[in-house]
Amino acid sequence: MSLELTVLGSGAYAPGREGKVRNPAGYAVRAGDDLVLLDLGFGNVRQLARARLDPSEVSDLFLTHAHPDHCGDLPALLFLFRSGPKPRSGRLRVWGPAGTRALVAGLCRVWTPWLDPRGYALEVRELSDGGEVQGLGWVVEAKSVPHTTRALAYRMSRGSASLVYTGDMEYDPSFARFAASCDLLLVECTCAEDDAIPGHLSPRQALQIARDSRCGRALLTHLSDASAAAAARLLAGEPRAELARDLMRRRI
Repeated sequence: MSLELTVLGSGAYAPGREGKVRNPAGYAVRAGDDLVLLDLGFGNVRQLARARLDPSEVSDLFLTHAHPDHCGDLPALLFLFRSGPKPRSGRLRVWGPAGTRALVAGLCRVWTPWLDPRGYALEVRELSDGGEVQGLGWVVEAKSVPHTTRALAYRMSRGSASLVYTGDMEYDPSFARFAASCDLLLVECTCAEDDAIPGHLSPRQALQIARDSRCGRALLTHLSDASAAAAARLLAGEPRAELARDLMRRRI
């Protein structure tokens, strides 16, 4: 059994300059009949279409935290499901850290009734450190990570295939144990230099986590113009690491 990752957005909050536009954070993972989303930043519902992925196949959305560049397209997804195609499973499960229920309820209240589910069930559930979610042949584990707000990282497994997504986090050497021996590590690196922005990693720190985890492959993501340039200089000596790009696919 395998997982197939599609990068919807490899960027951070800023769109980039000189035509090098990256969508903000968003990832789609094909796991058998399910399409699972890891974050859904601004514009990523459109990115699903560009990637030729059917939104109606989405069964679960895992939010790492409540910053808009990671969840800004949640209203777009809920509006789509209310007004157009419904989830084929008959429900959409939204998972996230403490505060996720209040976030979704607040969005629905502001736009009432346009985000309220119609023709499907919306289930919003909160996870804590060590929480686990079972799907159809897949499992997702949650880990609390240090950031400027409550935040989770996720490890998704299907059979022997495994993928870890850091979300946003500051450097924590112990995180390598959570990501140990995963096939693919999606690791954020917003900063060009260590500790340049609170709650985020630099390329050097991201690569250190990748080495310590002994992951099969690493994708550096949540890139700014500056961090992408800094990371590119470091990757020459890292054959198992690369920069994420919007709409790239990787099967594990």
